[in-house]
Amino acid sequence: MMTELPTSPAFSPLTPRLRRSSSIATELRRLISSGQLKPGDQLPTEATLCRQFGVSRTTLREAIQMLRTSGLLDVTPGRGSFIRTPDLTQLLADLALTAPATRCSGSEIAHIRALLQKDILGRLARVSATQRGELHNFTLSREAQPHENAETEANWHLHMARLGGGGLMHLMLQTLLSMENQQRLQRFHNQDEVMRTIQTQMRINAALVDGDFALAERVLMQYLNPGAQLAAAMQPIQPTAALSMA
Repeated sequence: MMTELPTSPAFSPLTPRLRRSSSIATELRRLISSGQLKPGDQLPTEATLCRQFGVSRTTLREAIQMLRTSGLLDVTPGRGSFIRTPDLTQLLADLALTAPATRCSGSEIAHIRALLQKDILGRLARVSATQRGELHNFTLSREAQPHENAETEANWHLHMARLGGGGLMHLMLQTLLSMENQQRLQRFHNQDEVMRTIQTQMRINAALVDGDFALAERVLMQYLNPGAQLAAAMQPIQPTAALSMA
C-alpha cells in the first residue's frame, strides 16, 4: 500500500536540477528519520511525486537514486520504491567518504544522527530506571556560557549512547556531534534555544525514567528536526493515509 507524503513546497523551476533533486532527497530522509515514513512503506508513484514536488521525472529519479545508493530505498521494477531499514554502518561509511569533498551542509549529518539516536533510545529499555535517571545530571543552565551548554548537551546525548549502545554507538555519535559542533555552539548563544533545550531534556529524561520510550522518541526526534513545531512532539504520530490511485 502506497504512502501519502505530507504536503511539501513546490520547487522553483529556476533552481538547478541537481539542487532540486538533493532537496527532494533531503526531505525524504527527514520523513524517514522522523518516522513519518517507516520501513516497508511504499512511496507514491513517480507521477504523483513529480506533481507534489513540481519536478520532472529525471530530477525525481536522481533523488530516488541518492536514497537507493544510501541504502534507504529498495527499488523493484514493476512494484515501486519501498523504505528500507537503514544500515547505520553503511550510512556512516558513505558520510565519511563524501564529507571531505562536499563539506556537508548538515542535513546528511542530522539525518544519520537522528537514525542513530532513535536506535540508542530503543536500547535504553535494557537498562534500569536508576541508570536512565543519570541523564538528569546533564541539564543545561541559563547561567552557563554557550560553550559550556554545548558541551553539556553533547554529554547528555553521549551518556544515552554509553547506557544503551555501548562503545561503538558512543564513538559513532561522538563523531557526528563533533561534525555539528559549530552549529550547536551557535544555537546556545540564543537564550530561547537554551530554554527550549532544557524543557526538552526534562521531558525526555522523565519519559525515559517512567519507561515511556515512545514519548521520549517523539520528543527527541522533534528536537533533532528544528524545522518542525514543538507542539507536534507532544502529540502521537498519526498513521499515514493510503494514497488512492487515480
